[in-house]
Amino acid sequence: MSKAPKYQNVVKKLTQTMTFKILKVNHGNLVKLEGFSIDPLNATCYLIYEFVENGSVYSWLQENENDKLNWKTRLRIAVDVANGLQYIHEHTRPRVVHKDIKSTNILLDANMRAKIANFGLAKSGCNAITMHIVGTQGYIAPEYLSDGIVSTKMDVFAFGVILLELISGKEVIDDEGNVLWAKAAQILEGNEEHKVNKLCGWMDEALREESYSMESMMSVMSVAVACLHKDPSKRPSMVDIVYALCKSDDLFYDISDDTLSGSQITAR
Repeated sequence: MSKAPKYQNVVKKLTQTMTFKILKVNHGNLVKLEGFSIDPLNATCYLIYEFVENGSVYSWLQENENDKLNWKTRLRIAVDVANGLQYIHEHTRPRVVHKDIKSTNILLDANMRAKIANFGLAKSGCNAITMHIVGTQGYIAPEYLSDGIVSTKMDVFAFGVILLELISGKEVIDDEGNVLWAKAAQILEGNEEHKVNKLCGWMDEALREESYSMESMMSVMSVAVACLHKDPSKRPSMVDIVYALCKSDDLFYDISDDTLSGSQITAR
């Protein structure tokens, strides 16, 4: 595993879109705001975040050729992200919509625990309508793209794409411009044997070399497809998602632990 630089914090210039109740949002699965500094010359404010040692989930899935995340670690990441989203959706007042959930904004600490980063596009409150569409292609919910509807369900949609990345190891947009989520539901069509065969052919090759519960893999795929429903009202809440993911047989350790049991990566 490559070593991270020996500095402790990350500094980011504060913009107007980041001035929502950022100082009051505090959860173990969110990148922690350590403090701030104001430049007296131009009154610019800089936020100082904790440094998260192991980089982004994207870099582990797409850029790390030698070490690959094993299934239990990926499942733990999914639960961590779901817990972080549940917090900002259910336990902040007003509710916070992140608006830019993607694998480059999911960072891993020294224990390979996931933290949501980059609240630069976040919005407090929900069920609003905007004409200014921002976000990352491949993660944007259809109702936001077409009608500008901002709600917690757009984060749920993006989380579904994250689950697809964790299962497949694929890019969210391929070389031909096709989005990863477009045909995901087809994997769960047909009888059980067909579903298993399609999922085995679609999953990350690195996962085929280890032991895992196919029932667990199929369950996570089902959660992903539910998150990606085109009708936002039919997508599950993050409360339901956390519950569904934590039932997995492969999540054999105490979900409140700060460390993982066993190996966290599998060498390819």
